[in-house]
Amino acid sequence: MPLQAQLDVNNFDTNSSQILEDFIISELLGCDVQITNVEYTGNIDAIGSFTYTENSSLLCEGDFGLDRGLLMTTGGIDHAVGPNNNGDDGEEWSLQYNDSFIQNYLFNYADIDTSVDLYDASVLEFDITSSDDTSLAFDLIFGSEEYVEWMSPFYADAFCFFVSEIDNDIDPNFNTVPQNIMETGDVLNVSPNDCNSPIENKPISVWTIRPYSQVFNLPGLNECLYLDNENGQFCDAIGYDGYTIPMLFGLELLANAKYHIKMIIVDGAGPALDSGVFIKKSSSDDILDIDFSWDNPEYNEEGATVSFNNILATNLNVTYFWDFNNDGIIDSNDANPTYTFNESGNYMVTLEILNDCLGIYDSVSYPILIEQVSLNENFNRVTIYPNPTIDYLNIELVDWTLSCSLDIIDMSGRNMLSKKININNSQIKLELEKGVYYVKIYDESDLIHVEKIIIF
Repeated sequence: MPLQAQLDVNNFDTNSSQILEDFIISELLGCDVQITNVEYTGNIDAIGSFTYTENSSLLCEGDFGLDRGLLMTTGGIDHAVGPNNNGDDGEEWSLQYNDSFIQNYLFNYADIDTSVDLYDASVLEFDITSSDDTSLAFDLIFGSEEYVEWMSPFYADAFCFFVSEIDNDIDPNFNTVPQNIMETGDVLNVSPNDCNSPIENKPISVWTIRPYSQVFNLPGLNECLYLDNENGQFCDAIGYDGYTIPMLFGLELLANAKYHIKMIIVDGAGPALDSGVFIKKSSSDDILDIDFSWDNPEYNEEGATVSFNNILATNLNVTYFWDFNNDGIIDSNDANPTYTFNESGNYMVTLEILNDCLGIYDSVSYPILIEQVSLNENFNRVTIYPNPTIDYLNIELVDWTLSCSLDIIDMSGRNMLSKKININNSQIKLELEKGVYYVKIYDESDLIHVEKIIIF
């Protein structure tokens, strides 16, 4: 039987701030920011992680849109999981949430009625700073069991992502008054041409993103953002009767400014009908804009020297791996290295980049032509023997006047041995496992020799 589309959820240990902090960095913010004072308020069953496995042949008319991330709900996260065969799933803890700012904010947008109290909130808060100007982007899906029978300002669940600047006034776009950056008017991936009617700027809620209301006989609002899933007809892997398309939101942080983030999903009036918000760092942030260029070779007595320039914004969390001669050995970890080719020919130069925080990897290669290189025959002559060998190597450098170093590297690129070697003669004792290795010899300024050896 073919695999079905599937949503899996897992609760957090909310008593561990480190678990929450690590998850926020990896799934929401990325590694270019620092967060402190992580705090969660709410039932432990109302927050966790999710993963979604797509299968195009069964159950879902379209991709859910998010593959993993953070799930916050007004009830248990398990109710987000299909099959959607009960239109009234939910938990009711009847925990009143008193926050006059949020209540007034929702009142002012007519998201809830003035008589409605708030219940069963799931609230995640933390402070965030960045040493550089940083752009963040978030993909978000809001779903609810309140669709379509209970779309009303007397019951509507709502989600907000409040941002305020604290400590200093560096960012002119924020101050100590929290701003909700995730209102429908801030959606970045939906143009006016995508909707039959203009998007109205409202908080994210069952009442503000809705189809036609049968109860109140009112037209839909921001209907182009909504997907109907009653009885699971759109995607039975999702337990909610309706949910939004993935909505893209952005947040710009200024260097050295300190911000407070408050993410909250809250239940109006407290009926036992859940809503949930799925949120993750935008997949567009995971794309490494990897490329490189190079200057014309400068020919000298050492060979052809080429300067390389990576076309990638400087990122402290990125590691660069350059292979200039397609031998599988990393020749440089510099962002913009210089390399000297001591023989003419066609070379395949490869740049590999790893985001150390997120584990995202990519590479790009280009052929480079090095024209005739004329070297002094007495320059850079190296002899390595015996090869193959068992337990030692002799190294001879003819007419060399600089001190040199030697590295022995295995086929995976790990440095297994490093030694200083005498200018004219050295014998290196080997205590390595059998296999194929590379010997790299370099002086104070550059790599001068690479040779493959075999150890029996």
